[in-house]
Amino acid sequence: MHGKVWMFSNLIDDEDLAFLQREFVSYQQAMDYYGLGYKPIVRLSHISGSVYKIGKKVLIRRSIFEEYLRNHVKRGTEEWEELLR
Repeated sequence: MHGKVWMFSNLIDDEDLAFLQREFVSYQQAMDYYGLGYKPIVRLSHISGSVYKIGKKVLIRRSIFEEYLRNHVKRGTEEWEELLR
């Protein structure tokens, strides 16, 4: 696990632990985990440069995607609301 994750161990469930172990996730996995729709996930993954294509399969590199979210997207801001449209 990363950094000070242990400080929040009481807030982490089995789903979080399974997700943290994956470096690459599908659009559907990202939608389920982050609670966003298809279009926002696709937009954010492309903007962040975290999209990897393997044949016909499209995956999101979670570490890049989450770094982008931490540094550029704040929940509740106008930008956040725009992404959800």
